[in-house]
Amino acid sequence: MSAQPAQALHTFEKWSNSTKLANPGLLIIDSQSLEIVTENKAETPRIPASVLKLISATSALHFLGPDTTYETSIWRTELSDTFVLRGSLDPWLTSSKYLSNKNGQRYLPQLINKVGADRSKKIEVLYEGLYLQDINELSLKLKSEGKRVTFTKVSKSDSLDFAQEKIFGFASPPLSEMVKHTILWSDNRLANRLGESAAKSIGFKPSAKGLTKTFRLALNEVGVDSLDLIAKDGSGLSKQNAVSARTVVELLVATRTNPRFESLYNGMPVSGKTGTLQKRFINTAPEAIGQVKAKTGWVNNSVTLAGFAYHGEREYVFAILADGIRPTLQSRNAARKAMDKLLGALVKGGH
Repeated sequence: MSAQPAQALHTFEKWSNSTKLANPGLLIIDSQSLEIVTENKAETPRIPASVLKLISATSALHFLGPDTTYETSIWRTELSDTFVLRGSLDPWLTSSKYLSNKNGQRYLPQLINKVGADRSKKIEVLYEGLYLQDINELSLKLKSEGKRVTFTKVSKSDSLDFAQEKIFGFASPPLSEMVKHTILWSDNRLANRLGESAAKSIGFKPSAKGLTKTFRLALNEVGVDSLDLIAKDGSGLSKQNAVSARTVVELLVATRTNPRFESLYNGMPVSGKTGTLQKRFINTAPEAIGQVKAKTGWVNNSVTLAGFAYHGEREYVFAILADGIRPTLQSRNAARKAMDKLLGALVKGGH
């Protein structure tokens, strides 16, 4: 850490070697010179927790494109009490009015309401191209409202044959907007669906094996070595996920100035201000408020953080994967504090 005041250098070294981080996977580099500021076991695969969402989102943006949208619609059939619900596996659907109002997610019950479903009328809905989870939640929502609707899954070809007249439909926002929401609020379901969508788009199954192959291929095609990556899901919830700090940092560098991936950076929470970092740094490292953009993560004994930190015009790229801490709230909070202090020293002292 050349050209730093001695006190700032001491503080930086103190927190980068903190026992609260339990010998983490750690890498911090200067984004312009690619000079390593500090590192610790940066090549060793670690449990990334929700930092894995950066990889899920990257894969979706790479294979599907930021402008991709999804359509869902309800259609009449030749039978007055039978309708067809046609979808395209839209990750953005919800049957929660709260989430729809809060996030702008497309409200699935709206389609059923358009056919005049009420307590006095029993109808059947043939569906295709929707997640089973969405159908189950929709069914429960309608049942709670006293509406008698049965759902039957059909093939895509049958849905086209049965559908006679379109009643109503809506399209999702662009995939880039979904990515920003996923990164800002660490939305597990959305991240998992983005990863699965990426896998399906290139002919892989949305299984652990398929996701691993998809993520590795996406990273390799953007110039990132990812042979150490193992994905059991797209959200980061599994403790069997694995990736190195170096792979995460290389991913952030590779996507930083590429317009196709700008929603990754734009979606990152800002320290002390937005998303999952809204309450971080305020008491732990106030000098870093507004100076860090990063993806948070935690699961059991792993606390993670990866993104960008700023000292004046200088930009640093970092990944901290502390997956050896004790699985207690106290230890996780201590690790978060150490990360905040480390980045606070970085943005205060520079390099």
